[in-house]
Amino acid sequence: MKIDIYQSASSSQKYLSVLSGADVSKIAVDDPDYAKLIRQKTGVEIGEDSLAADAIKDIDRQGYHLHKVRFAIN
Repeated sequence: MKIDIYQSASSSQKYLSVLSGADVSKIAVDDPDYAKLIRQKTGVEIGEDSLAADAIKDIDRQGYHLHKVRFAIN
């Protein structure tokens, strides 16, 4: 699966991942930190390994995956 990764403009540790090419303006997230997003990476290939399993499940079910990190995703 290919995804695009966006960072919250107001919280540097919050990220949102969507299916590559998805329109993030149509995604409604209750957390106001996700109201404005900055695109970080596009077309990132993720596999079915244990680290990506939750992200794939969330994207398939609701169209996005929310995650926090303690360091920048480069």
